[in-house]
Amino acid sequence: MKRNNKYKIFISILTIIFLCLPCYSQVKKEKEKEEPVVTKINSLQKSLLIPGWGQIAEKKYPEGLLFLSAEIFCLYKVFSYNHKGNKYYDLYKKAGDVSNAIQYRDLTEKYDTRRNKFILAVAGIWVVNLIDMYFIVRNKEKKQKKLKLEIKHNENKELVFTLSYSF
Repeated sequence: MKRNNKYKIFISILTIIFLCLPCYSQVKKEKEKEEPVVTKINSLQKSLLIPGWGQIAEKKYPEGLLFLSAEIFCLYKVFSYNHKGNKYYDLYKKAGDVSNAIQYRDLTEKYDTRRNKFILAVAGIWVVNLIDMYFIVRNKEKKQKKLKLEIKHNENKELVFTLSYSF
């Protein structure tokens, strides 16, 4: 008899749970109806990711293309010199005589130095890009702070003068 009671209790609990589940599913459906929050990346954040992207977004095309092309060129040189340095380092490790080893080691150091200079140039372009973007955003905000006079007409065809000052 006790065994049947256990089954009855188990079936009762399952029934209660399944009866309550539709209540929870409705709550989830209401949450699903909420629109997802869309965050917009501003120009300064764009330039932080890719130099020149923020300038292009602000319609400063020559500056944006200059920063973007300079960054791409320097990155290309970084990878190019890194590849050459690695090639001469492998030859240095396999060199059979001392004169070749010295020559390959000097070439390795030469290309590693050039690579490091271009890495510094990449960082410099990125910093100058961010400074430029900061001034563009700051000047844009200053332009929004001004005295404005607007003349409009409303539904009754009356002229309305609006004087506004933003600071």
